[in-house]
Amino acid sequence: MQRFYTYLLINAGFFAIDYLDNGYLGWAYFVLLDWGVGNISHYISLYRGGYFPLKKKWNDLKNPKYKSPIVLTAF
Repeated sequence: MQRFYTYLLINAGFFAIDYLDNGYLGWAYFVLLDWGVGNISHYISLYRGGYFPLKKKWNDLKNPKYKSPIVLTAF
């Protein structure tokens, strides 16, 4: 939850700087969206088991539970 509060506080500061700099909001939206996508992907990877569970599949391929007794040899 601390990550979310930091996100809100820093982005509020960016919006204030952007508005006070030139009188309108221009670039602060890009920071908000990009960092928001990063926070959402971080949340998904930590609390939902990952959006792309490639690590689990890679570990399953490296260490299979059932090992085949068939061994292929080169002739």
